Amino acid sequence: MKNLKTHKSTIGTLLLMSLLLIAQSCSNMINEVNPVKLKKTVVKEKPSKTDWGLMEWDGDVPDPCKEVCLVAGQHMYVGNVTTALQDGDLFVTYSITESDIYLTEVHLDIFSSLEQFDEDGKLSNGGAILGHFEYKKEWDESAMVTSHTVKVPKAYVDEMDADCFFVVTHAVLSNGETAYGGLCDETDYGVSLDNAKQFPGANWSVYFEFCKDECTESIDFTYAWEDLRNSGNDADYNDLVIQSDVIRSADELKITFLATARGAGYDHEFKFKIPMLGITDIFGEAAVTDDGTYYYVTVFESTKGALPEEGVDPWPFSANTVVRDDCTPFAYIEIVLTTDGDFLFDALKPYEPFITVYPSGTAPEGDSYDLYIYEVSGRDTWLNWEDKEFPNGIIIPRDWQWPLEKVIITTPYPNFTSLTDGWTTDWADFLADDTK
Repeated sequence: MKNLKTHKSTIGTLLLMSLLLIAQSCSNMINEVNPVKLKKTVVKEKPSKTDWGLMEWDGDVPDPCKEVCLVAGQHMYVGNVTTALQDGDLFVTYSITESDIYLTEVHLDIFSSLEQFDEDGKLSNGGAILGHFEYKKEWDESAMVTSHTVKVPKAYVDEMDADCFFVVTHAVLSNGETAYGGLCDETDYGVSLDNAKQFPGANWSVYFEFCKDECTESIDFTYAWEDLRNSGNDADYNDLVIQSDVIRSADELKITFLATARGAGYDHEFKFKIPMLGITDIFGEAAVTDDGTYYYVTVFESTKGALPEEGVDPWPFSANTVVRDDCTPFAYIEIVLTTDGDFLFDALKPYEPFITVYPSGTAPEGDSYDLYIYEVSGRDTWLNWEDKEFPNGIIIPRDWQWPLEKVIITTPYPNFTSLTDGWTTDWADFLADDTK
């Protein structure tokens, strides 16, 4: 089996870059406040039987906005399942990426809860009843099918009565195995699927959650750093700019992170800290450690790797901090945390972001130090040439236009003040000079 880190890289970078390449432009994506989206899956009455018309789709498929693993034999990665939304219609695509393996049969359905799925006669104590699913397709092995798209029409999607619902994707493969689509992670014995979303019974059949907001581009938080400790910073607050889209559903916390700008010669790891209580699993991370109370989740192992140097004089080390005709595409990673009833969610501070800074210029080589966001964690400050104290990390609760390289932040944002002079939280509301 191929190393899942390769597949995760594809999921977290190559695919997501293709999903959201609106970021090829360095212009801001969203210009208004986007509060964190709280979504809830709900139990509903059994839907009336209408002509939903789930169908094979051979036309153009919208850019996908979610990808999960397609796993066979419980631990073998064989491909992926992607979902896309357009005009209320849901498009689900099975893709086989392993060589000499083909689709011979697929089953697909969506549901709002296990209770509803059971009421519809599609669930038993032994698991999902494939023959009762709304969609089924078969092929002869000689057809050598490696990709198949199903269109779930808006009428069927609307029957869910919720912005978040569940998708079950099953496949029979030419190698005799069966496969399910779901969140997955790498383990010592192969691929592990999301235990929190397994159907009842002894089999390992799983499903995954899809929220419509996953197909909506929005920024809930922007984080920006000056990455030198104590003094010597140029105060442009673009050494690293990370943006975040947060979706909270009944039993998941989905966080999309965008590495959008880097104006530093140093390299960094971007991470976040979150209480362990109530978190049952984490998917999509580069690495995770814990101290018994908090998880420390690595998202970007190297910000230079995520945002390569553009080589534009006079600051060749920068990415998206110097005016130019095009830009380095934003790097996207989605982290999904499955949660239970003990998880406490704070919409204003859903986690603590921080960076590990590597003065060597290459992560993870040499000495390092951590810098948090002052308004989130209450730590990490530096002194300017007038001995005034400033935070190393700042938060803006929306999308934000960061200063250009070597432009002091008070030039475009004159209301930005030091901690010494009395810190204000609404300084970003007034942009005096958008050319800077």
